[in-house]
Amino acid sequence: MTSLPLVWGDSTSMEAILSGESEPAPIYRYWQKRYRITAVDSLENLAKENPDTVILAQPRAMDPADLADLDAWVRAGGAVVILTDPDLAWPSVLPFGDPRRALATGLLSPLLRHWGLELVAMGDQHGQAANLQIGKYRFTSRGIGKIEPLADGVSAGTQCDIGEAGFVARCSVGKGHATIVADADLLNAALWPEETRQSPGESDAVRFVDSLVQQPNFHPSRKP
Repeated sequence: MTSLPLVWGDSTSMEAILSGESEPAPIYRYWQKRYRITAVDSLENLAKENPDTVILAQPRAMDPADLADLDAWVRAGGAVVILTDPDLAWPSVLPFGDPRRALATGLLSPLLRHWGLELVAMGDQHGQAANLQIGKYRFTSRGIGKIEPLADGVSAGTQCDIGEAGFVARCSVGKGHATIVADADLLNAALWPEETRQSPGESDAVRFVDSLVQQPNFHPSRKP
């Protein structure tokens, strides 16, 4: 689930979609080859479909029912990777106010608060480039945020480990797991080394996201 121009590209009209002129972003083409992936607008059928992993990449405002369904599904043993950006710097040809533009800031505060977390912007660093090293992965992004723990209000059965200077939080939520990244611009191929744009699997940004999806503890024993 995403508001980013990953599935159909930026400023795509229905005519372009029907004519085949639009194409997915490099990261989505890579995911299509590597995983069985489906873009969705709602999580109302989440429990029934029961995917291995849910990816939320700067999603649009979600209904409270969707947030409740996601929380319940994760607690039952599900796995979610969330990329939520407080200061998205993704360029767009669409005018401000156009509903097709990606969200400028993440809107998952109710869910994050429920898990004892808060997403914050990095002060006066609006849109600035950041060269990151997370473990063995090195990549560039823009307008990154920070995840901070809340002192109280954490729901029962939730424990989070916030590492990498607040860039990543790894949480156990009931029987399941959630990984939250305080950025979404890293999915923008324009920020990758030029030689990796046609071969996304060689981008450390892509490898980093893959590592989150594939980490061993993301598949606890869960009845299908």
